[in-house]
Amino acid sequence: MKYASVSVKFPVELDTEIERFLDETGIYTNKSEFIKEACRSHLRELNDDAAITALRLEQLLAQAEQSHQSDTEIDADLTALGEKVDADDVERAVEEAREETATQVYGSDS
Repeated sequence: MKYASVSVKFPVELDTEIERFLDETGIYTNKSEFIKEACRSHLRELNDDAAITALRLEQLLAQAEQSHQSDTEIDADLTALGEKVDADDVERAVEEAREETATQVYGSDS
């Protein structure tokens, strides 16, 4: 397995908190292992996020408009993406976005 080397700068307080966690729990052997797992976890969360799915759908539609794919290929791509979408998550994301927009436009009194 190949590894990439990444340099990460933390505020001293966060570094101290991570070190303390490692010392107290022994779950991870070092900060590098902790950071790799944190990145994996965050990536899984992002890939399951409804807003990211919506962004991917927008990108797919934009590519479809510019590509020479057949309608069948586009439909297959959309169907595959649609199978990954949880309608309740999308509805929640839309509602949250509407509330956030209303707060930005009308202030917190709405």
